[in-house]
Amino acid sequence: MNAKLRKTLILVAKLAVAAGLLTYLFVAKFHWYDYTAVINGREQLCQGLRSTVMAANAGLLAVSFVIFIIPVFFMAARWWYLMRLQQIRLGYWEAVRLTFLGQFFCYIVPGMVSGDLIKAYYVIKHTDRKAAAVVSIFLDRAMGLLGFAIVPLVVMALVIVSGGDRSRLGLPALAVGIVLAAMTLCLAVLLSRRFRHMLRLDKLMALSSFLHRHTAMVSQAADLYRRRPSALLGALGITFVGQGMFITAILLAGKALVPQIPWHHYVLYVPLIYIIAAVPITPGGLGVVEWAYCQFLVAGAVAKEPVLALALLARAAQMFCGLPGIAVAITGAKVPKIATMEAELGVDGNPAA
Repeated sequence: MNAKLRKTLILVAKLAVAAGLLTYLFVAKFHWYDYTAVINGREQLCQGLRSTVMAANAGLLAVSFVIFIIPVFFMAARWWYLMRLQQIRLGYWEAVRLTFLGQFFCYIVPGMVSGDLIKAYYVIKHTDRKAAAVVSIFLDRAMGLLGFAIVPLVVMALVIVSGGDRSRLGLPALAVGIVLAAMTLCLAVLLSRRFRHMLRLDKLMALSSFLHRHTAMVSQAADLYRRRPSALLGALGITFVGQGMFITAILLAGKALVPQIPWHHYVLYVPLIYIIAAVPITPGGLGVVEWAYCQFLVAGAVAKEPVLALALLARAAQMFCGLPGIAVAITGAKVPKIATMEAELGVDGNPAA
């Protein structure tokens, strides 16, 4: 099976999973129109999806949509900062342009090409340090996942210390533990020569001249980061601010649609939802994000319909944030074929999440 056919089949499988999840949510689990249900032993009239959206607080939704776009600038700032540490002199506004372009390919036209691959391809046009550019993008992604794991970890610790309800902390604790373990391992491999030597990765890579050459360049780029721990903490600080704005935007949209959900549930569960979405199960997390919203935020008196509406509005807001990427795609250089980008980067990419 050639690589192109394999990627096409993987994409088709991902689209099938997304279609299955969305069909399950919309057909089997949700009501479009108002309905009656027994809640806590009492029959109550519940709003359907249509009524929920029509009754939403328009002012809060408008503020939420405005706030949604702010994290994109923090994402660009973090990546720009990580590139500066590698002496890659890409301007901040160019980093913003490429971040919007990545958002466009991730949320508006998800599929065979990822936003990270697009960003990597264009940034190497500004530097001959290809490995350093790729490492900056990998570390940028790792910082995002690490931030999303640390935030719910702090919330869970506060719940436990304050004697709050621990009954729903099992799955979040497991997800956070897996992410922290995976990110710790990846960062240790990237930043520690001693750890790579202990795992005998250097000897393994030496068996291939191609891998050995790229491993050496990646190691040099990683060493620059390893010698600047305070700078990495600064990048993590940028991450927390940007993710705080993102969670706030979803919280405000949630209050406009389903005010019964406590604010700390957003801080606890929203990061976990997007950690799950980062796993390349479907293009752009389509279907997975909506399913995860309903799994984590539907409880007690909170109905499924307003939570699904929240998930759909959050996706619409992210697509809205990707719209400036259209201008970047039109006014910038033509986006080449995937094989061309992979060849120039020296990678064999898989279909994007």
